[in-house]
Amino acid sequence: MAQQNFPLDRGAPPVDVIPAPLPADQYSDPLQLQVEMKKIWATGWIFVGPRHHFPATAGYTPITVAGQPILVTYHDEQLKAFYNVCAHRGCQLTETAAHDRNSLSCPYHAWVYGIDGNLRSARDFSGSGSNNVPPSGDKVTALTSVAIDTWLDFVFINLDSQAIPLAETLEPITKRWKHVDFSSLEHVASLEYNFSANWKLIVENFLESYHVPFLHKDLNKYSPATGRYQVQLANNINGIGTQPYEGVSIDNKPLPQWPSKENINYAEYFNASPNFLLGFMPDHLFAWSLEPDGPNHTKEVLHFYFPANSATDPQFEEHRRITLERWKNVNDEDHDIVQKMHHGLASGALKKAQLSPVMERNILRFQNHILDETQGE
Repeated sequence: MAQQNFPLDRGAPPVDVIPAPLPADQYSDPLQLQVEMKKIWATGWIFVGPRHHFPATAGYTPITVAGQPILVTYHDEQLKAFYNVCAHRGCQLTETAAHDRNSLSCPYHAWVYGIDGNLRSARDFSGSGSNNVPPSGDKVTALTSVAIDTWLDFVFINLDSQAIPLAETLEPITKRWKHVDFSSLEHVASLEYNFSANWKLIVENFLESYHVPFLHKDLNKYSPATGRYQVQLANNINGIGTQPYEGVSIDNKPLPQWPSKENINYAEYFNASPNFLLGFMPDHLFAWSLEPDGPNHTKEVLHFYFPANSATDPQFEEHRRITLERWKNVNDEDHDIVQKMHHGLASGALKKAQLSPVMERNILRFQNHILDETQGE
C-alpha cells in the first residue's frame, strides 16, 4: 500500500478553524441520545462481543443492544437472537445466562419458550390446570426475532428488520484488507473501561491523531503522529493509519505477522459507526465495543487477538505482554482525557468546538454523519 501522508507540519500555511457541526450540548442531552439510539443504533450493526461470549451448545445469553433487552441463543447449530421480552405481557424473561438449557420460563406467568423462540406452554392460560398454547399461534406468541451475524470472531446484532447484510456493511474494510489471512486469529485478552462521557467523544478521540504527541508521549515514540494519515471508506466508516508500523521486537526477534499476500508495514484503525472500533496491525488485531448508559456514561470493552500457532506461542509471551501493556497505557490516558472533554463540554462554556480542517478531518466527517442520520427529529 502506498504511503499516505498525514501532515503534522508546524511550518504549513495557517488554516482557519471550522466550527464543529455538533453543538457542545448534544453530548450530554438525553433527548439527543434518544434520537441517536432510534436513528443510528437501532438501525446499524452493533458489535456485541467475541463468539466465545455466547452459547456454543444449547443455552442463552441476555445482553443489551441500543438500550433494548436482547436474548442470544444457540439452536440448530447457529446463533439466534430475540427480544428478551415475553409475548404475553412484555415482561423481561431473564437477566442470567444459562448453558445446556433448551427452554426458559417467564418469571411473571410462567410461559415457557424454547431457545428457537417458539412458545411451548402457557400454564393455566385456559384455566387452572391447562397447559395449552393460545390458538393464535407462533406469529403472535413467539419471541420477536432480530438479525444476528458474525464476521471473523465478532458477533453483531441489528434491530432493523430491513437492515442490509453485515457483509455488505463491512465490505469496505474487508476489501481493503483482502490480502490478509485472519483465519488463525486467537483471542488473548480483554480490557473494560467505564467512561463518565458520551459515546461520541470516545469515537472522536479514536479517529484523530492530533492529540498523540501531546497526550501519548510513549506511543508517539513507536507510532509517531508524523507518520499517520486519515481515511474515509464510507459515510459511516472513518479511520486512521500509521506507516511504517513498529511492533514489539526482543533481541531482534519480532512477533510473527498475519499471513499475507503483501508486505505489511503499516497499521490501520477504523470506526464502523456506531460502536465497532477495529484495529489491524501486522502482528495483532483488536475489536472494541461501546455501550452507552445514558448520555453521560459509556462502557467500552476491548478485545485483542494474535495470529494463532505463531504469535501465540509461549516463546512470544513477553512480546504479547508488552504489546498489551502499551495498549493499556494508551487507553488509560484516553480514558482520563475523554472524561475531561465531556465535563468541559457539559459546562456550557463552549457552544461548539473549533476544529482543524487538516488535523481533524475525521471528526468533521463523523459529526456530519451523525447530523445526516438524525436530521428531521
